[in-house]
Amino acid sequence: MAKRPRKRRWPWILGALAALGLLGGWWLDRQLEPTRLANTVLSRLGAAAGLELGFEGVPDYALRPEPRLLLPGFHARLPGAATPMFRAARVEVSLPWSTIWGGDEVVITRIGLDRPQLDLEAMLAWLDSRPPSDAPFELPTLSDGLRVNDGMLVANGWQAEALSLELPTLHPGEPATLSLSTTWRRGDLELPLEATLTAAQAGLASPLRAEAGGRLRTPALDLAWALQLQGAFDASGTPLRLLAEQLRFQGESPLPAFEAGGEAGLGETLELQARGKLREWPADWPALPAPLDPALALPFEFAYAGPDDFSAPLRLALSQGETRFEGETALPDLLAWLDTPAATPLPPLRGRLDAPLLVVEGVQLEGLVIELDEGNGTARARDTPAGREAAEGDPDGGDGLPEGAAGASGR
Repeated sequence: MAKRPRKRRWPWILGALAALGLLGGWWLDRQLEPTRLANTVLSRLGAAAGLELGFEGVPDYALRPEPRLLLPGFHARLPGAATPMFRAARVEVSLPWSTIWGGDEVVITRIGLDRPQLDLEAMLAWLDSRPPSDAPFELPTLSDGLRVNDGMLVANGWQAEALSLELPTLHPGEPATLSLSTTWRRGDLELPLEATLTAAQAGLASPLRAEAGGRLRTPALDLAWALQLQGAFDASGTPLRLLAEQLRFQGESPLPAFEAGGEAGLGETLELQARGKLREWPADWPALPAPLDPALALPFEFAYAGPDDFSAPLRLALSQGETRFEGETALPDLLAWLDTPAATPLPPLRGRLDAPLLVVEGVQLEGLVIELDEGNGTARARDTPAGREAAEGDPDGGDGLPEGAAGASGR
């Protein structure tokens, strides 16, 4: 009996596979259509974060060599808020396939932000609104780093403009170096600066090394400055803490040059404490009376607790030998005094100067106590020949000094 010829089934199999491929391709293309994909991703992220996330324009994506999503006109806002908390002209995020398929480690290839703007106060309000979590913050790996171009940070009357950041790579627990440049502004005060920050181990707490430099500008000043810091930071709680084991600051007079150690805390208020020494008395500060030597180092201490605009009093103590000053001033008032060529000889200080011996305009004063109130001084001296000479002509017997000599002979 002749064998019946076997039907060739492979054309049908190939046809079925082709149909399934076309159907799968159509479905995948529909799901990965840029606008649909972006809306799907942002709706899920927004729901998880408690934010309204969106974009303006036509997004784009690529799958080779790895998934990459480009979002124009990106914005994030608190639900119901009139203005966004964060916006960017363009956001680019690249992810490896291992992250897409749910790998154990959170890896992001690269994040790029063009002209981002962040409202710091709105962000802090959002963080405060988030439910507490026992899960630790998980720092992602950025294998190709972070880039921020022409950004802006605003909060409470100040802003950082033209902000550029470059973080070449980020691996939790490994060293990381961040380079930045910006211009910080508050009112008439302007601080263009460049800085490099190096953390010994990427995370919420680490030893830190920082170098920065720039200029301090007001309508009447344009001064260079440079800073070096060796210390540590801790952002695992509130407030954020910064420890400066070694801090060196070099400023063009009337900015000081000093070395210090101290600590800072940034939360609802700003807290600063430092102890160190002025390397020398700035040339543009009021002249020191003899026997104080402007070329010798002056140990100092200062402390501040208040708003981040430094409007609260800054407490200051200076000493050289047995001569000591303790008082306070507000930084905005001090900068205004430096800005005014015809200002009073003494800065806007409140405090007390104790000196065993001073020579003011040729008059030798012993056991001198000078009390300053917003730059106006009164003085008392012990009952010595020098003290009586200083008090001569004063009906109260010792509460006067030669005019403009309450601790300084002029600017």
